[in-house]
Amino acid sequence: MLKVRPASRVEQVAEAMLEQIGSGHWQVGDRIPPEPKLLEMLGVARNTMREAVRALAHAGVLEIRHGDGVYVRARTDTEGILRRRFAPVDLLDILTARRALEVEAARSAAERRTPEDLARLAAAWHERCSSGTTAAGIAFHRAVVDASHNVVLIELYQGLVSAVAESLRHSAVPGELPELPADLHEGLYEAIRAGDPVRAAAEATRHLDTLIDALRSNRSNRSN
Repeated sequence: MLKVRPASRVEQVAEAMLEQIGSGHWQVGDRIPPEPKLLEMLGVARNTMREAVRALAHAGVLEIRHGDGVYVRARTDTEGILRRRFAPVDLLDILTARRALEVEAARSAAERRTPEDLARLAAAWHERCSSGTTAAGIAFHRAVVDASHNVVLIELYQGLVSAVAESLRHSAVPGELPELPADLHEGLYEAIRAGDPVRAAAEATRHLDTLIDALRSNRSNRSN
């Protein structure tokens, strides 16, 4: 049984559920256990559990699909709120904000990265090179931000990445976000590995500027 400390029962149940998500027991996209199982896990009244689920759904962490179940949409309440708040915002504005976060994260990563961070970066970099997929590119950038060890940057970045995904999901323009060559990540990886914060910030700026310029060019070509 999950441990729920006294205080506001709804808040504590919501926190216990967030811990299940944060620990990876429930992944984004997963359907959480059905109500009887949740009641057994949480050891609370049905109304309390349902209020906690509604609160997390309102925060954008969970999605209630009537007749199907409840699904995880975000890893934290911060991510859920940012995803819902910024999904309608123009993609170019989101990417500009993402650039600001990634540049500082890259600078900090070069200064703070640990051997474990470098191992994760190397694995993400090699996966990006071998697969060339968008998902692998996002995983690499997340590894960079995680290596900054700045919890504020990490949460804000995750929320913005989710907002980009949500914006693209609702976009009426297929392929609006252009694919970029994998070698654009190489300079950033090497700068962080070398512990060079100035170069890391410059490489992050170059990468995001290339993405933003490509998006602007795509839009300009469509309007002509």
